[in-house]
Amino acid sequence: MRTLDRFRWNGDQKALEADDKGLVFRHPRYGHIADFDEQGFQIVGTYVDTFRQLFRGRMNPNFHTDIEHSLDLKEKKFQLLGQNWILAKIGKNSGYQYRLQNSQIGLVILFKQFHAKAESPASHLKIECSPWFLDNRKPKEVDDYLKRLADRILVGAEAYYPAIHLAVDIQGWEPAQDFAHRMHSKSKKCSQYNGLEITEFNLHEITGVYEKGQSFCFGSANASQLAVYNKTLQAKKIDKFDYMEHKWRNSTLLDDGSSGYDPDRDVFRIETRFHHSVIQQFALGSCDIKTGEIGVRMNTYSEVLKHIHSLWQYGLKSFQFKYNRNYLDPLWTILKDDVVFKYPESSYKDNLHYKRYYKKATSFTGKNYQLMMGNFLSACARESVPFDTVLHELQSMTIWNSITLHYEDKETTEHQLIDRLRDSYTERELLGYGI
Repeated sequence: MRTLDRFRWNGDQKALEADDKGLVFRHPRYGHIADFDEQGFQIVGTYVDTFRQLFRGRMNPNFHTDIEHSLDLKEKKFQLLGQNWILAKIGKNSGYQYRLQNSQIGLVILFKQFHAKAESPASHLKIECSPWFLDNRKPKEVDDYLKRLADRILVGAEAYYPAIHLAVDIQGWEPAQDFAHRMHSKSKKCSQYNGLEITEFNLHEITGVYEKGQSFCFGSANASQLAVYNKTLQAKKIDKFDYMEHKWRNSTLLDDGSSGYDPDRDVFRIETRFHHSVIQQFALGSCDIKTGEIGVRMNTYSEVLKHIHSLWQYGLKSFQFKYNRNYLDPLWTILKDDVVFKYPESSYKDNLHYKRYYKKATSFTGKNYQLMMGNFLSACARESVPFDTVLHELQSMTIWNSITLHYEDKETTEHQLIDRLRDSYTERELLGYGI
C-alpha cells in the first residue's frame, strides 16, 4: 500500500517543501489532498491503555476456602495484601467465578475458572490493570505486585501471555462519514451501536455514538481489534476527564512550560487491542534476526513493553484506513511513520504522570451533588431540623467548596444556591415530611 507524498510549508508559509515528516499531503496526479497543519493536528499522547495479565496454576485451597467463607457470611469486603477489596461472585460470561476489585489501586482480579477444577492447573487468574495502576508504577514494579497477588491466590503461579491495548490520542482530526467504508482488514466485523455502558477497566468492544462523534470497533475481541472513538466524551462519561486532561497537558509540554494541548478541541483515540492468543502467537513465532533463535519472552508487562512498537505497527497493517484503493489515508501514514512507542523504563524517573492532579468542579455534571443535597434535605425534613442547622451542616462538608464552584460555573452564586436550598426545604416541610 503506497503513501501520499508529504510536504511542509517553508518559513514564510508561501511554498511547500518535500519533507518525510511534513503534515501536508499531495497526490502525484491530483495535487493537494490534506493539510494537517491547517487543521491543527497534533498527537497529545501515546499510552498503554489496558493490560490484562493471566496466571496459570492451581487454586490455593486456603484462599479459596476464605473466599467461600466470606461469601457465605455475605461479606462484601475482603482483605488481600493488606488492602480492602470489593468481593463478588460473577456470571459465566466472564469465564471466572469470583471478582475482587479495588479502584483506588486500579485493579480488578478475576479468579477460579468456571470450566476447570480448582485443583487442576489452568489459567485460574486474570488481573486487569487500569491506566491509573500502570501510570504510577515502573514496569518491574507492576510485574512484582501482580506476582505477589498471584502467589496468594494460586499454587505454582506462572505468568502467562497477557492482553494489551495501545492507544494514540490526537487532536485536529475526527472520523468522516465514510470512515468505516474506507477501513480495510481481514476481519469483516465492524460494530457501531447506539447506547453503550463503559467501565473504567473493561471497555469491551468500544462502539457507539457519542453526540456528534462516532465510535467504531473493527475486528473480534478474541483476536486483534481497532477502536476509534471520541476520548474526550468517553472520559467525561466515566468521570475521568480531569485525569486524562492532566496526561494530555503533560504529554505536550513545550520548552516555555506551556502545553500544546487545546482544551477547546475534542481528543480522538486510535486504539489497537491484542488478545492473549495474539500475544502468544507473536511470542512463539517471532525470530531473532541476529541469532536465528525462534521465540521471545512476552509473558509479563515488562517483557511485552519491549515489543509494543512492533505490535503497534502490526495493528496498523491489520487495519488499514485507505484514501483510495492505492494509497493510505494521510492519518494512517502519520500513525505508521511518526508514532514511536518506546519502552518506558528509562523515562519513568521524570514521569510527569506521577504528579498529583485534582478533579475540577467545572468538569463534573453535578448530578451526584444534586442527589446528595436533595436526599440530605429530605432526611433532615423528616427529623424537623431547623434550616439554619441544615445549612450549617452542609457548609461544614469537605465538598461544599466544590459544590459552590460547580454552581458558579452554572451561573448560580452561593447566595442564590442557599436561597434555592431554603425554598426546597420549606417545600418539603409543607409537604409533611416531618409528620
